[in-house]
Amino acid sequence: MQTIIITTDFSATSRNAARYAAAWGEALEINHMVLYHAYDDSAVVSEIPLTEADISQVHEQSLEALEDLEKEVRTVLKDNAKMSIDLVANGSPLVLGVERLAERYRADMVVVGASGKSDLEQVMMGSNTVILASDSQVPLLIVPKKAFFAPIDKIVFACDLKRVTRSTPVIRIGRLLERLHAKLLVLNAAIEGKRFNPDTILEQYKIHDLLDSFQPEYHYTAGDDIADEIEDFAKQQHAGLIITIPKAYGFFEGLFHKSISKKLIKESTIPLLLLREKAE
Repeated sequence: MQTIIITTDFSATSRNAARYAAAWGEALEINHMVLYHAYDDSAVVSEIPLTEADISQVHEQSLEALEDLEKEVRTVLKDNAKMSIDLVANGSPLVLGVERLAERYRADMVVVGASGKSDLEQVMMGSNTVILASDSQVPLLIVPKKAFFAPIDKIVFACDLKRVTRSTPVIRIGRLLERLHAKLLVLNAAIEGKRFNPDTILEQYKIHDLLDSFQPEYHYTAGDDIADEIEDFAKQQHAGLIITIPKAYGFFEGLFHKSISKKLIKESTIPLLLLREKAE
């Protein structure tokens, strides 16, 4: 892993996400970070068009704020001289800006905070997070506002056994486990009443075939609220990270439409990493 993009609206939540990502990046030996602010999404909507002078002023103010944020990040990195940081501010919509930067830098991960500093920004940042989670091809780390970085001993991989395939990004999961020296807990979460007996379903063999080399623990849970089931399990296990694959599993169908993953993002204190299926 080489480059991560950290989005910010300069709220306390996004600043915390940046500090978290800096600690995360050091643990994963990332050597390049991009601090990105899209002022198109931060400006108050107005019927009066901005002049070139206004845009120039907003741009300069954004870069100054990014410089201040870089100083905060550097305090986390301490003496990590290998880490280079680029500051990028532009008027692109956040999602489009992230996509372009990810392609330009061949980014390995995008980091976002779970909410903004005001009701309006929570709506905008929440919407942008939904779109990024749904459409972005780059892994997305969503950092809750109350999350703080500590050594990660356990990682929960929340999945639906029926959707496990050869396209599951096993190599990426393995790299995380290796670099973080963490234990993998595989959690099959199902809606109450639809749970299969793990001893009889064929899908169990698929996931064992894919993941047994990591020597994981396998767990099964069912309930009326899958988000609560996942969050409660991760807390009980003192896990430091939840991983899932949005489009690969049944409980993420219609992503955020019924608020399952949205609830995980808003209420969790544990960061959520959304991975992508690899091409088969």
